[in-house]
Amino acid sequence: MTHRTEPPPVPFSVVQAADGTCWRTAGRAPDGEQLYVLDGVDVETCARWVRVGEAELVELVGALTPVVDRTEAGAR
Repeated sequence: MTHRTEPPPVPFSVVQAADGTCWRTAGRAPDGEQLYVLDGVDVETCARWVRVGEAELVELVGALTPVVDRTEAGAR
């Protein structure tokens, strides 16, 4: 039996903001809030202080919509 103090890692997902920018999930804050970095930033090497919480991100760039097809979001 395995005991975990943290939920298992979730694969990175991408969301598109109302302003057209794309953001990648980047872990969770200590309070459980989802964190994001601008899509294209390497999450593995990005400092935690650079990441933005979901509430602040929505306030800055508008509603977030999950990206299912990366070509629809302008990905190359």
